[in-house]
Amino acid sequence: MTDTVEIVAQRLRAAFDSGDLTTLAPLLRPDVRWGGEDETPETCHSRADVLAWYGKAAEAGVRATVTETVSGPDAVLLGLRVTGRDPVRTRRGQMIYQVFRITDGQVADIRGYPNRDEAVATLSSVD
Repeated sequence: MTDTVEIVAQRLRAAFDSGDLTTLAPLLRPDVRWGGEDETPETCHSRADVLAWYGKAAEAGVRATVTETVSGPDAVLLGLRVTGRDPVRTRRGQMIYQVFRITDGQVADIRGYPNRDEAVATLSSVD
């Protein structure tokens, strides 16, 4: 699965760096879930939900640049420098870390983490 994870990692980087949602769509399973362990109103449950969220963020001027990718056995961590949300907090870019769990060559689950160490720790324990 390592080759598949590496390919998805490269494609995720390209999609985020380009800001082109049409390149992100085929990387996501139709039933992709994005959110924490708990269900909240912000939890996404489909490809359409995830793309709509990213689309709204882009319309609001939010940009994410990939600063690093780290691949695990069945997941990819993206370090993202986010700009445009809040001019004071994102003047130099706020760092966020997301882990994308890969199933059958597509992203099945996306989880955000408050710091790099937590995100890296989950790479080998994603289930």
